[in-house]
Amino acid sequence: MRRSGNDVSPADGETISRVFGAPRELVFEVWTKAEHFTRWFGPHGAEVVSCEIDARPGGIIRFGHRFPEGLTLHVKGTFGEVVLNERLVFTLGFVDEHGHPIPHPMFPDWPIDASIEMTVILDDVGDGTRVSVAHRVVPPDAASHPAAKRWSLLAREGSMQVLDRLGEHLSLATTRKEHTT
Repeated sequence: MRRSGNDVSPADGETISRVFGAPRELVFEVWTKAEHFTRWFGPHGAEVVSCEIDARPGGIIRFGHRFPEGLTLHVKGTFGEVVLNERLVFTLGFVDEHGHPIPHPMFPDWPIDASIEMTVILDDVGDGTRVSVAHRVVPPDAASHPAAKRWSLLAREGSMQVLDRLGEHLSLATTRKEHTT
């Protein structure tokens, strides 16, 4: 796994990129299949405790993260764009265990109507795949809210940890596929 030197930070969000030694088809699969997603998505120490993914425009993504200190964070969103093996765009909002919108549990003043829009772009690079992940708070007026600004300060590090875990999972998944073919 190599980190990209092309990481950029747009004014209205964050983008990070990494190159992984795995084919685009596999990388797309681990983003869109719950049996993969549950094994890697989240910062270090977070465990995905539930997951539902319907990766099609209008389909839902719903999961829960449990953190070592006991906090469980529930997230629900919708896919806006799904281009097979190339691109995913989805929103994520914070919800209670029943799926009702709530403020971010770590930021009690989080605007209840705010969501995080994530864009994942996959590109072939040599024998691997560049994964570029961008996220921003939407709607635009919510991005200027103090809670969203505090969240943004932590989001880049969280995203880098997510890509660390993605790389570990892809290494295992690639090894398994090589041994079964």
